[in-house]
Amino acid sequence: MPTYAFTDLDRAVDRLHAVCDGWAGGGPLVDILGVDGLHVLRLTLHEWVANLVQHAAFGDDREIVLAVEADGDAVRCAVEDTSAGFDFADQIEQQRALLNAPGPSERGRGLLMLVTCAEELEYRPAGPRVRQRLAFAMRNPAGSSLAGLFRPADLATDPSLVRSMGDGHSCPPAPAASPPPTR
Repeated sequence: MPTYAFTDLDRAVDRLHAVCDGWAGGGPLVDILGVDGLHVLRLTLHEWVANLVQHAAFGDDREIVLAVEADGDAVRCAVEDTSAGFDFADQIEQQRALLNAPGPSERGRGLLMLVTCAEELEYRPAGPRVRQRLAFAMRNPAGSSLAGLFRPADLATDPSLVRSMGDGHSCPPAPAASPPPTR
């Protein structure tokens, strides 16, 4: 698969979405991940690139490079960038602390989503003349807890699933579909 380089950070997320849209037309990534898995891959890459654009400290040499490869039953991704980097483990702990904070924010969970969706995750911070590197694998989420991520109606119709709003109260059943209007 090709490698994609994003040097205009103001447009990097839009360009990433265009790349992901191209994958949806078919090919080895859809064959491996399925449509839902492709959505999960897009979300994962979006979170990482959006965080880089919003929060990373870049010098004059501003570049984010994405490499994606079909490998058996997995899609392997590597994102390298020229930012100054950060303490990945510390950021994960800060985001986990936000989950239990009173009045939690809707922001600040991108890394947690990435860690949840990806397998074989590895982050290597930059060293002298070395880029930051995030690498991970992704497999088809069918049958996993991610399976209903983009199809919540499927969750509502399966009585064997226990759904919670986080406060011990069960979610109400999904409303029945309205019949089509008659003329």
